Amino acid sequence: MPHIEIKTKKNIYPGEAQTIIDKKTVVAVITTGTISLSAKKLFDKAGIAWAENVPESEFRESEAKEEG
Repeated sequence: MPHIEIKTKKNIYPGEAQTIIDKKTVVAVITTGTISLSAKKLFDKAGIAWAENVPESEFRESEAKEEG
C-alpha cells in the first residue's frame, strides 16, 4: 500500500534514500532534517516526492486537526 515516509530529526543520504526506494511503496518522504543532493536525485528518478526542513510543529498541528 502506498505511503508517506516521515523522518524526524534526521538527515537523509543516498544509502537511506535507496532503502526507502527499495520498499516500492513510498510515494513521498518528509523530514525535519535535510536531504542530500544525491538523495534528492534518487528520489526524483524514482518518482518520489520529498520535502525537507519541515518544522515539527507542522506535524503536531496536523495531528490536532485530525483528532478535532
